[in-house]
Amino acid sequence: MQHAPGLEGAQELPLCVDPGSDKDFLDAAGERSPSTLTGKVNQLELILRQLQTDLRKEKQDKAVLQAEVQHLRQDNRRLQEESQTAAAQLRKFTEWFFNTIDKKS
Repeated sequence: MQHAPGLEGAQELPLCVDPGSDKDFLDAAGERSPSTLTGKVNQLELILRQLQTDLRKEKQDKAVLQAEVQHLRQDNRRLQEESQTAAAQLRKFTEWFFNTIDKKS
């Protein structure tokens, strides 16, 4: 059974419904215990709150990462343009340099 991250220490409570009664539940020892349902509800509410907290954090982390990806894409485009410009300048300089040497020869 998989558990949500951060809930490794959560205790699993067995839920055994007594089909003969709508109110009583059987606990792990097989005894009727109306508080078992309350305990399970409390445990599930705790797990739900933890999952909601985890989800909010994941959404925040996702938004931060998406913004970072956008900035990296912009930087990548800028660097590609700079690289193309530098390559064109180097070709022009190389052409000029060899033309200058050829004229002196």
